[in-house]
Amino acid sequence: MVPGTVNEPSEHDRMILDLEKTAHTSAARDALCRRIDLPPEKYAVVLEGLVDTDAAYRCSPDVVERVSQVRAEQFAFERQQGR
Repeated sequence: MVPGTVNEPSEHDRMILDLEKTAHTSAARDALCRRIDLPPEKYAVVLEGLVDTDAAYRCSPDVVERVSQVRAEQFAFERQQGR
């Protein structure tokens, strides 16, 4: 992975955020993963960590808010189910 800074996401992080801005397919996600040498099964883990950074919010607040909302809804559902 290409390192970023506290204030600026890395090039790879920006690519992930850009992909999340668009209506993407699993094929597009897999192609990006190959391009940045990221195992496809790790994509969601990297995205989850990325959206918790200030750099990601400054770069793409809409993506951060959407992913955070989906995560909150999933957490609420799992709590409701007693998991």
